Amino acid sequence: MTTQDDQKRAAAREAAKLVEPGMRLGLGTGSTIAHFLDALAERVKTENIDHACVATSVTTERRAAELGIKVTALDGVLDLAVDGADEVEFGSLHLIKGLGGALLREKQIAESSHRFVVIADQGKLVSRLGERSKLPVEIVNFAVARTLARIGELGLLAEPRKQANGKAFISDNGNVIADCVLPGRIDAVALDRALKSIAGVVETGLFTAGCDCAIIGYDDGSTRCFEGDVFAKLGVSTMIATLRALRLQHLAHKPLLAVMGVSASGKSTIGAMLAGVLGVPFRDGDDLHPASNRRKMHEGKPLDDNDRMPWLHRIALELRGWRDAGSGGVIVSSLLTRCYRDFVRGGSDDVTLIHLDGDRDLLADRIANRHGHFMPAKLLDSQFATLELPGEGENAIVVKVDASPIEIVRDIVERLAARDARS
Repeated sequence: MTTQDDQKRAAAREAAKLVEPGMRLGLGTGSTIAHFLDALAERVKTENIDHACVATSVTTERRAAELGIKVTALDGVLDLAVDGADEVEFGSLHLIKGLGGALLREKQIAESSHRFVVIADQGKLVSRLGERSKLPVEIVNFAVARTLARIGELGLLAEPRKQANGKAFISDNGNVIADCVLPGRIDAVALDRALKSIAGVVETGLFTAGCDCAIIGYDDGSTRCFEGDVFAKLGVSTMIATLRALRLQHLAHKPLLAVMGVSASGKSTIGAMLAGVLGVPFRDGDDLHPASNRRKMHEGKPLDDNDRMPWLHRIALELRGWRDAGSGGVIVSSLLTRCYRDFVRGGSDDVTLIHLDGDRDLLADRIANRHGHFMPAKLLDSQFATLELPGEGENAIVVKVDASPIEIVRDIVERLAARDARS
């Protein structure tokens, strides 16, 4: 039987396999991350992996430097963040983090990453948050007693953390950490929001969005991967949470949306965010290709119209199912030609096309800077050559993609709401 430390090491080594050359990485804090740093340093040394890392604490930054891992400041989006957790809730992948005192920076790094992966030993997997761990809350070092009293009004027993010598624990940000006992089962999202409404609270150790997967080490030496929802895997959970907090205009009816555009226009990101905000099902059309199409594409052979017909049929079937159920839904597909769009609508005019319109140079630049992705410019040019812009009778909303995803989704929802009001 393995020890807890062995379980942490196994999870860390499994996570280190996710690192690819050229990645920008976020490095967490804690005993499990110490094992990840060792595994990453081994790969950097033996494989000469080009990398750049952002650390969530001074401790991690120093240890990484000692191991020859390049550390830089957080600037822009990271490809992958790996961190430990004090609790991982089974069935939700909601987390409690912060027993190491780095919860604010850890959340900043997690929210700045395309993929956020948690590593932990088997003992960290719980049926409810607060089962074994207290909840850390970072608060400003001013009027601490008053802030603790306000936290207590939410039913939490909060005490300021102390060091072994009895002095107050102060975070790398100069703040106090309050450790809170949770009162049984909680609504983690609501509690996080309530805590942040208190003046003096900087951040909480509740991580309720964005965990792509949790890699758990087991006592037999093996690991298991617990996957997050589709929004976490696409890296849009935290942006959806922001949009929900903005309380966008309510739509009277659940819409059927087909998000279209050429490569790098952001179809998957915008489509998933729309589905999350509107509370409707989401499907990436690429997942509906039959096995024969996948084999052909894997072999580098282009698909013809006959190949695409079963795929378009599946898209039409998905839309019909949502229509019949009255659930609404968002599907993502390039749908570059009018005839393809006519096929998937199946003669109905209740599907709204969301055309993501991007300048060719902007999209080419996105492709060039996309990690692990290669598409020659001529293929992008061929897509522009094939593209037939939505025309009369197609019930389309055209949106420029030179703004942020949050701004784009807000614009789309506002325009859908305006249409709702007119109908």
